[in-house]
Amino acid sequence: MHRGSNQLQLADFNQAVILDVVRRSPGVSRADLQRTSGLSSQTISNITRRLIDDRLILESAPGAGARGRPSIPLAVNRDGAFSVGVHIDPARLTIVLLDLAGEVRLQQQLRTPQATHPPEVTALIADRVAALMSEAGVDRDRVLGLGIAAPGPLDVRAGVVLDPPQLPNWRGVQLRSDLHEATGLPVLLDKDVTAAATAELRSSEGAATDFVFLYLGSGVGASVVVENQVLRGTTNNIGEIGDIIVDPDAEQLVGFGRRGGFAAACVPEALVIQAAGLGLLPLPNLDDYLAIDDACTALCDLASAGNGGAARILRRAAERVAVGLGVLVNLLDVPRVVVGGPLWNRLRDTFLPVLPALVAAELVVARENVTVAGSTVGEQVAAQGAAELVLDHFLAPRPSALMMG
Repeated sequence: MHRGSNQLQLADFNQAVILDVVRRSPGVSRADLQRTSGLSSQTISNITRRLIDDRLILESAPGAGARGRPSIPLAVNRDGAFSVGVHIDPARLTIVLLDLAGEVRLQQQLRTPQATHPPEVTALIADRVAALMSEAGVDRDRVLGLGIAAPGPLDVRAGVVLDPPQLPNWRGVQLRSDLHEATGLPVLLDKDVTAAATAELRSSEGAATDFVFLYLGSGVGASVVVENQVLRGTTNNIGEIGDIIVDPDAEQLVGFGRRGGFAAACVPEALVIQAAGLGLLPLPNLDDYLAIDDACTALCDLASAGNGGAARILRRAAERVAVGLGVLVNLLDVPRVVVGGPLWNRLRDTFLPVLPALVAAELVVARENVTVAGSTVGEQVAAQGAAELVLDHFLAPRPSALMMG
């Protein structure tokens, strides 16, 4: 928890400290804020008055049965500020509108245009973001910004998509500046797995604060949370796990890096190639992520309907994923694994019943407290995390705000 300072020149930082406490602890009183932040009662009074005037927090009615002079609970004004999050998956484009309390007001999922040039996707995002704000009746002046979650590698600081393998012709795309120009909103660009872990962390109060998040979409990646902090790596590109060997005896699949790697075990393209090889499905156009995604859905539907060949493909994928997760848990010594992303809902029924035991069998040090669970957020986890990152960027206390420059 951040502590405040009573020096007047630090007023903006102190206000961020107080707003952050109210956001994380609905119903907190001014006395609670004083104890938590270390600020004087007068400073607390001044800050809360400003936040109320700015429509960022509200006073609630005291609880029933309060004796003496009751304290007045404070809570965020859900309509006080908003953010928009967009997840660019090669097959699915997800957009969410988040309010100040962190609740999703509206969301939409579209099929990502299989564009040979990124401006088509940029224009679609700008159009749909404007439509979502209009549909929600949100005052544009209350929208803090737009968060974009995209496959890596990225230059997060410059806002540039470097050369993602699954987004052909996106090399060197100035996505942050392009979307700022198209929407007029401040734009934040971050990696999809980092955004997903952020959303999962926000939703998992009371659960273990240290975990690995396994992202399953058109690609595969992982992010790590340690002591309530999402790790990023020195270039903000943490999570490239596709070449971790999970089955050295696996069949060779062209275009998936190392033979028997994590990506070849579970990405939709690899699964549908296996299904086509068994005659379960026609082989889709492997340059079309929409066709691959549809074929993967058909494969999962076959498995759900009792098709033995389809079920065996998914079961083998679960076994290989468990090997990779075992490597990550052994390396990081975390007590919890969370699996999510756009593909997870289709794999959950096969994966979740078997993953806990399979991962446990891979652990070097046997532990009873390692849990494996599905994401509590849902398919929109990366988009929601991108929107959360925008709220944090503008509203959370950051020591860097105290630096002169």
